[in-house]
Amino acid sequence: MKIALIQDQLLTSAGSERVFLYMAQEFKEADLFTLCYNPDTTWPEFKALQIKTHWLNAVIRNHRVFKMMFPIATVAMERWDFSDYDLIITSSATTAKYIKRFNAPHLCYCYFPTRAIWNFAGYFNGGVGFKEKIFSYFLNYFKKRDVAAASRVNQFIAISESTQLAILKNYGADSKVLFPPVDLERFTQQGVEKAPNFLIVSRLERWKLLDYAIEAFNELGLPLTIIGNGPDKERLQVLAKSNITFVGGVDDEALALAYAQAQAVIFTPELEYGLVPIEAIAAGTPVIALGRGGVLETMIGINDPQDRQPTAVFFPDPTKEALVNAVLQFKEITFNSQALISHAKSFGIPEFRQKIRKIVNELAKKKAGD
Repeated sequence: MKIALIQDQLLTSAGSERVFLYMAQEFKEADLFTLCYNPDTTWPEFKALQIKTHWLNAVIRNHRVFKMMFPIATVAMERWDFSDYDLIITSSATTAKYIKRFNAPHLCYCYFPTRAIWNFAGYFNGGVGFKEKIFSYFLNYFKKRDVAAASRVNQFIAISESTQLAILKNYGADSKVLFPPVDLERFTQQGVEKAPNFLIVSRLERWKLLDYAIEAFNELGLPLTIIGNGPDKERLQVLAKSNITFVGGVDDEALALAYAQAQAVIFTPELEYGLVPIEAIAAGTPVIALGRGGVLETMIGINDPQDRQPTAVFFPDPTKEALVNAVLQFKEITFNSQALISHAKSFGIPEFRQKIRKIVNELAKKKAGD
């Protein structure tokens, strides 16, 4: 069976790119495609693989340009020919699901219906600049095209129940839930002493809502380390007091150590899933998270009705005051690091690879029986 495995883009070192890597490692027989690939800005493991790109790869070399060229990128995906393949697997939050020239079953592992379209206000964080106004003018048109693209998917896999509900609401499609995996061995640390600092790991973009975390730690005066890069970095640095340190991007080893040393990891956005909290507990470090979205599915709060060992303190609103109260509450609680690590094991790579292979096989058999 000839399989095409397609990713939106490989320009950043984020969660979807990591999941695509795990897919590529499972489906070694597949041909790998992405619209644009920059080996210097995504996970280095891709350098060992054969990645086929679109001609737009010569134009789109970073994530900022990719977002700006989203409408053109969707048209490019529609015109890309995959008619020689027996099965299509897309890993998509934006463009990959737009493929149109194919004759095979299309399985889409969907992170979320395109956020800029279906959560415009949250994604642009109230932005009223020129590009936001232009995008909003065409918003209804973009929604129609996104729904049309979704209609060409035979089977959706959602990364969480939050995504599952969004797929049903926006696309009118059913889906199965399969949580993205975490390389638990990469984050498990032994004998690491805790440092006094708290930690944020995030792309530095407005919709990640880091402002209120910076305001909270400005008030608390506690040390906060922020790992990550992005277009909002300079603005956030201006907001931060001297107790907040921006370290930019780090390699896997340094990231794992930072997780293990932190008092807690702060998670500010409302996401459909969020790999960062799971990476944190895999390193034995608890989470202080906005109690909305997928984190409610993956983490265990301190008031768990099943009386399980907690992995996180939730706060109700994305505000400075709510986060300050959560940090103060956290300081009164003792977490069991082994319980955190044990809970993380249910999100391992072997389980993910086994489950997605089973779904793919079932779809292939169903198509063969038609």
